[in-house]
Amino acid sequence: MRILHVATHGAVTRGGAVQMARLVAALATRGHKVKAVFNGERVKDVEGASILEERGVEVTALPLESLGLGPMLALRRIVLKEGFQLVHTHRDLALRFAFLSLWGTGISLVAQRGTTYRPKGMVPFILRSKAVARVVAVAHAVKKVLVEEGIPEEKVVVVYGSVDTARFHPDVRGEKIKEELVIPFSFPVVGMVAALVGKKGYPLFLEACRMASEKLKALHVLMVGRGKPSKFSKDVAPLGNMAHFTGHRDDVEMCIAAMDVVVCASTKGEGLTGSLREAMAMARPVVSTEVSGNPEAVIHGKTGLLVPVGDGAAMATALISLLSNPLLARKLGSNGRRLALKIFPDNRRAQIVETLYREVMA
Repeated sequence: MRILHVATHGAVTRGGAVQMARLVAALATRGHKVKAVFNGERVKDVEGASILEERGVEVTALPLESLGLGPMLALRRIVLKEGFQLVHTHRDLALRFAFLSLWGTGISLVAQRGTTYRPKGMVPFILRSKAVARVVAVAHAVKKVLVEEGIPEEKVVVVYGSVDTARFHPDVRGEKIKEELVIPFSFPVVGMVAALVGKKGYPLFLEACRMASEKLKALHVLMVGRGKPSKFSKDVAPLGNMAHFTGHRDDVEMCIAAMDVVVCASTKGEGLTGSLREAMAMARPVVSTEVSGNPEAVIHGKTGLLVPVGDGAAMATALISLLSNPLLARKLGSNGRRLALKIFPDNRRAQIVETLYREVMA
């Protein structure tokens, strides 16, 4: 098959583009002709483009955000000249861009939906149109929102995001991170891997850690993600030098390995949080708010612990429960890894999407 993927990301290694990159790489490995279009003036401006090129995926850059006639005609030429049979879009802007660019060509679109935010503007109309053959929802919670918006249920297919299980596995060690941050090896560590933005729930997480630290005096808190720590200076102040902001890290698997419990404190807008999938693949026990699709993977008391959105006291209780009961933590971590290996491997997702493509083109 010849499949074109279009994303309005400007980097391969961040956000939802990571999931797109793993999918197109897996499809290329399975023998398909796959090309990826990212947002930018030149391919060399697309951060991490070489990662895909090394795996047999051609990368092109177009200024997608402009919604200009020139870039639209360029995309149209690429599709028609190179004989792509289907276009898979990532993010709403990419969907609008491809829909307008390919108007009248008869080329089918597959639209990716990664959050429970409701589609706005012309996007619901596009999703309901005949041009969009399928909508890929990353969780049943995402599908529920789309169906409520009038998207035909049979058009929406749930395909969970995936994990690089060769990278995220239980044998990864976190000692280097603890040494770097001067955290004694015997001290407990809880952490989050998420951009430092409001919807990720850092104030809730830090309040829960403050409450938990009253019973766990040596508790250290590790926060891995892009953003400005100063946004949460008041929230982090009670934890003092026990709190560590690392910024973006390329060795995120080692950061997760340094955590005794991995947390998602998000309040809205998730699909199924990637750091939870990664932590589960590494057999780390997880605590998550009951947000979006996370309860589909974090099954309370079996593969992790769930707490209500916004309930810092419940999160603190969950942290204390896992850190004071190593047997429970190991059990939940082991169960989480089994589930992750069952439903999150890259190749499994590629197989499901490949089948979806064949159905669309039949």
